[in-house]
Amino acid sequence: MSQITRSPLFWPDNVPRTAPHQRGCPRFKNWTLEAARSFVLDEIDRLSRQGNAMDHGHIINRENIVISTNLRLRQDGFPYSGQPQPADPGVAIYFPLFFMRGNKEIERPIVLTCDKWTRVEWNVYAIAKDIEAQRGRERWGCTNFEQSFRGYLAIPERCGGRPWWEILGIPSTASRADVEKAFRRLSLRLHPDKNPGDKAHEEWVKLQEAHDQAVAATA
Repeated sequence: MSQITRSPLFWPDNVPRTAPHQRGCPRFKNWTLEAARSFVLDEIDRLSRQGNAMDHGHIINRENIVISTNLRLRQDGFPYSGQPQPADPGVAIYFPLFFMRGNKEIERPIVLTCDKWTRVEWNVYAIAKDIEAQRGRERWGCTNFEQSFRGYLAIPERCGGRPWWEILGIPSTASRADVEKAFRRLSLRLHPDKNPGDKAHEEWVKLQEAHDQAVAATA
């Protein structure tokens, strides 16, 4: 897998993208980027300590937490202030999740994503609230820690790819019929039977994944 980047956005290829016209404005509109960033970092700290309650908590190194966006960054890794929102406001946060399995500490690299909202800070905040909610499930005794966070996405082999509409060469507002037409056209050119080799197979897999995501988005 390529090196995870803080900028540009390093999105997991197997996570469907929200089309730009489907992104919205949430009720939690008053959060600044710095406040949302602090909130999500604190929630990751609490998550790690909660998962390691038997040894009084594992303090995660914040340098191992990557908040990946399309914001332009200063040399110190923080976003420039006052910059306009990027065209793609999606956020992907990569960090190691620590938890106990019996008497053994387990480390699991994971990624959490959100691109439902039109501003980067809103997507960062949404990820923080998701972590907070998942921690609550475990505290309330609904499930154990490992089960509660099993749904968190392990980092896939491929990240940083294009969204489904770009792979299919159609607008993000395309209809289901447009999706199928584009898929048939590209299938004739990219099918492995006509293009042997690992590179061709990889392109075919990307096309199939884009088709599946597009079908879900236009259902």
